[in-house]
Amino acid sequence: MTNKDIKYPYKMPDFAKDNEGAAFFWRIRNIKHSRMLAINDMLSEYDLHYTQPPVLGLIDRMDGPTQKELADKMNTSAAAMSATLKRLEKVGLVERVSFDEDSRKNKIRLTEKGRQIHDDTFDKTMAIDKMMLEGFSPAETQKLFEFLNRIQHNIDSLRKGTKE
Repeated sequence: MTNKDIKYPYKMPDFAKDNEGAAFFWRIRNIKHSRMLAINDMLSEYDLHYTQPPVLGLIDRMDGPTQKELADKMNTSAAAMSATLKRLEKVGLVERVSFDEDSRKNKIRLTEKGRQIHDDTFDKTMAIDKMMLEGFSPAETQKLFEFLNRIQHNIDSLRKGTKE
């Protein structure tokens, strides 16, 4: 069976049908996009966007991080994190608290409303994520993770300029 013989449930650019790596990327992209849409549907009752609950979760786990620490952990820019925090602050989910020793720095904390929404959306997001692997045996899941780890290793090697 060639890559051209595989039936794809979603649109895929023609060039990807002749390149297994590109076809794989489009499959992963479509899975990620479908997950995002499912999570956005769930979040609509909270008036939140897909990118915001992970920030709430980090704030909860890090116990008062700075904006820079959050940006670093989320692998995003300080400006993007600033915009996210402003939106979360505006709707009353987070607050900034000055450091005692340096009033120019702020710790970011969840408000009571933010904690409640985090707790509620976390469980629902975990349910969506669990459903993604429904019907897979533990052995199949393990094999899938092994394959994904090999793909990650290949990409990491490429970025480092070394192919092991």
